Amino acid sequence: MRFWRDVSGEITVSPLPTSLVDVAVVGAGFTGLTTALLLARTGRRVAVVEARHVGAGASGATTAKTSLLQNTRLTDLADQHSPEVAAQYLAANRHGLEWLTEFCTAHDVPAERTPAVTFATTDDGADAVRREYELARELGLDVELDEHPGEEFATHAALRLPEMLQLDPADLLVALCRALTEAGGTITDHTRVTGIDGTTLRTDAGDLRAGQVVLATASPILDTGRVTMSLSPERSYLGAYEVTGPLPEGMYISAESPTISVRAAAGRLLVGGQGHPTGQETRTQERLAALDAWAEHHFPGARRTHGWSAQDYHPVGGVPVVEKLSDGVVFAGGYSKWGMAAAPAAAHMLVDLLDGREPETFGDTTLSGTAGTTATTLAKAAGHAAAHLARAVTGGDTRGPDDSSTLDEGDAATGRAGARPVGEAVVDGKTCRVSLLCTHMGGPLAWNEAEQSWDCPLHGSRFTPEGRVIEGPAVKDLPQLPKDE
Repeated sequence: MRFWRDVSGEITVSPLPTSLVDVAVVGAGFTGLTTALLLARTGRRVAVVEARHVGAGASGATTAKTSLLQNTRLTDLADQHSPEVAAQYLAANRHGLEWLTEFCTAHDVPAERTPAVTFATTDDGADAVRREYELARELGLDVELDEHPGEEFATHAALRLPEMLQLDPADLLVALCRALTEAGGTITDHTRVTGIDGTTLRTDAGDLRAGQVVLATASPILDTGRVTMSLSPERSYLGAYEVTGPLPEGMYISAESPTISVRAAAGRLLVGGQGHPTGQETRTQERLAALDAWAEHHFPGARRTHGWSAQDYHPVGGVPVVEKLSDGVVFAGGYSKWGMAAAPAAAHMLVDLLDGREPETFGDTTLSGTAGTTATTLAKAAGHAAAHLARAVTGGDTRGPDDSSTLDEGDAATGRAGARPVGEAVVDGKTCRVSLLCTHMGGPLAWNEAEQSWDCPLHGSRFTPEGRVIEGPAVKDLPQLPKDE
């Protein structure tokens, strides 16, 4: 259920250009729009192509907390790599935050200065908060450690960074689109890229010829290589609540897992968290129920008015990915849920790559053992996929499609037709039957009950009950299967 407003009627969209453009940007989220704007301001002809609508992915579902204090991110990076990598990551995010702040001021985007807070509810969490405090101070952040925080839900310790930024992501998306069109760029929505030949995009509305291509698609569509393999998709859940008491002042996130994220917006309490790897959890309604229970416990009488989720990608190397994929094609993504500052930073790096300059990075991890971490992560994902595929092929512990007459509205069942795993779901009174092999790399799909979708545990592609692509690296719909197959 949408909380932030639909921006579709507030932006100018154009047909797919028929002549050569300097740069084609695939994806109309924060990364794509910011990159396109920076390029258009240099006089280049830029075309943005979006498969759904502006902000259809994480950019339109984020809590839009823009902060340099990001949970215990700095110590996590220092532990995985080195303090130097943590410092590089912080510097890149600082650049992104400064650019975003200036853009919001120049374009009248309402933004509120407020503290960011990492809070602890256990002794272990408090120790993690203290470590983050020490490193953050060493790296120049003006953080404050509170051993006795006043918030009822922050019981052990809290780390605060004043003067961070929170806003409505819809306001920012609209402002970016308007600035882009004023600079001469175009936006084409509801047009899916289905292939790429050099720097020519194949789309369902025709070909788009470009000198260079930016993939700002969270995970690089059409890629089946190292970059895709190094990004782990995760879904997290959010609820907006009416509460009777005062709303918290500031942006909060827990040091412990499962993560709890809190802020206020539009007179509502926003509570997020309960993340899990995409496609590896079927009882997703329970994730929202857990957020409801947390809100009710800490804000008695809280009533959820909206519930939704978002998908983010976590790079196994720990830092966002900004890379050249091939001659003339670049990609950025993998912000680990902290894209508000990282996206504009990545956009500047992408422009440097396209211009042949060596960009600043989020952190040099080349000597940090990332290859071993990647191999371990991929092995775990492959093991999960194999087990899931075995259950799908044999029928496992779910009802087979032959039992679909017993399905209720919103239910789904998996089974097989010969050796092929298939799935059926009942949505709006209609039974839909599709192949359960992802069209990206053949991953076995799982039903997501909260969002009524088939989700891939390998790379995060998601499909409607009818098999249409929602998001992820997949660009082709699932085959629909007749009832008697």
